[in-house]
Amino acid sequence: MKGFRSIQEVVRTLAVLVALSAAVFSCKEPQKEEPVLPPSVSIKTQTVDGEPGSQFITVTATGNWTISTSATWLTVSPSSGSGNNNMVVLSYTENTDAVRNATVTVSGMGGTASASLTQNKLVVPAPERERGYGSNTANVTWLEIPETFEKDGLEFFTHSMTVGSTKTRNYSFYWDYDNLVAPWVAYPLCDWNIGRGNRSDAWGLDPLLPHTGQPVLVNGSYRGGGFSRGHQIPSADRVVNRLANVQTFYGTNMTPQNYNFNGGIWANLEEKVRAWARKTGATAGTDTLYVVTGCFVGNNPRKVYDNEYHGYVTLEELDNKSVFIDHNSVSVAVPEYYFKALLRYKDNEAVGHKGFMGCAFWFENADKYGSKISKEMSMSLSKLEEKLGYKLFVNLEQKVGAETYKQIKEEDPATVTWWWQ
Repeated sequence: MKGFRSIQEVVRTLAVLVALSAAVFSCKEPQKEEPVLPPSVSIKTQTVDGEPGSQFITVTATGNWTISTSATWLTVSPSSGSGNNNMVVLSYTENTDAVRNATVTVSGMGGTASASLTQNKLVVPAPERERGYGSNTANVTWLEIPETFEKDGLEFFTHSMTVGSTKTRNYSFYWDYDNLVAPWVAYPLCDWNIGRGNRSDAWGLDPLLPHTGQPVLVNGSYRGGGFSRGHQIPSADRVVNRLANVQTFYGTNMTPQNYNFNGGIWANLEEKVRAWARKTGATAGTDTLYVVTGCFVGNNPRKVYDNEYHGYVTLEELDNKSVFIDHNSVSVAVPEYYFKALLRYKDNEAVGHKGFMGCAFWFENADKYGSKISKEMSMSLSKLEEKLGYKLFVNLEQKVGAETYKQIKEEDPATVTWWWQ
C-alpha cells in the first residue's frame, strides 16, 4: 500500500525509539569517586619542658598508616594503625642539653603529614633531680596503702587514670632511689578497673621522676641472662584503656625477676588474683580487692653471676647513650623475695570480718616452684608483716576498729574456703 512502510521497517523504528528512550530516562550519571584525603597528625602541646613525659596525639587518615619520629628521644606508640586514632602516645625523655626539636611524620593513603615538638632544657640543677619528686610519706587514706616512714629515704608516688568519665588512682608505689626498685606497689582491683582491652607493650620512662632516678628499660632488659622485666602491678590488671596500661610499663613498676619464676608460679598467682577480684554473688563476690605487690631486697642482696655485681644487675646498653643514661654506671638490686598481700572487701556484714578477709603470699625469686597455687603457699597478713618489718593496710584499723583489725590480720587464709573454691 502506498505511503506505508513495511512491517519490518516499523518494527525496527520502534526498537530504536525504545532504546533511545531507555538511554534518556534510565541511565544514571556515573558516581564520582570520593577523593582520598592526605593523613594528618595533631600535637596538642607542641612545646614541653625538660622533664620526661608523654601526651596523646591525634592521627587522621583513610585506611592504613604508619608514624615515625625524627629523633630517638621522641617515641610513638602504636607506630601503625588504620583510620582515625586520638589515643596515640607520644613520649619524650628528659632534656638536660639545649632546646631541641623533632618532627612526627605520618604516612598513609594520599601522602604524608608532619607536626613538630619542641622540648626546652631542664631548668632544675642536676644535684636536686635525684630525689624530692615524691612525698616522704603516703598521706592518703586509701585502704591498700602500707606503712611509710618519713626518714627512710624512700618516696611515695601515685599514677592516676580515667575510666569512662571517672578519674581515679591507677596505682601507688614507694620508690627506693638506691636500689632502683619499688619495695611495694599498691592498687585497688575490681572488674570495673581491670577492663578487657589489650596489652600495650609501651615500655617507657616514668614521667613522675627524672630518668637519672629510675631504670631505663625502654629498649632492653637487664644485662646478662635469666632476668625478666617483671611487672609489679601486672599489665593485665589494667587493660581498661590504653593509657592506664601504658603506665604499667614504666621502669618504676619493674624489677629483675627470675625468668621462669616470672612466667610460671608468679604469672599463675596474678591470674588467680584477677579471678578473685572478678568474683560475683551476694556473699561469694568481691566489691574491691585491695592489692599490695612487692619485693624484698634484704640487708645483703644475694649475689648474681659472680662477685662483680654484688647482688645487683646492670642494664643493657642502648644504641644512643647520649640520650639515655649510661647503663654501665647503673645497677638495679635483684630482689631475694616477692610477695602479694590481698584484702578482699564485700559490702556484706555476713562476709569475713565486717566484710573483710586477708590473704598473703611469699616466694623466693627463683625457679623452684610448680605451676599450681595452693592454700599451703598462703599465709596470714600478720606473718607477712613479720617478714617485711612494716605494717600492711595501715588505714584499715581506723575503719573497722582494733579488734576486727586484729582478726583480719591474723586469720589463716588456708582455713577460709572462699579463697580456694
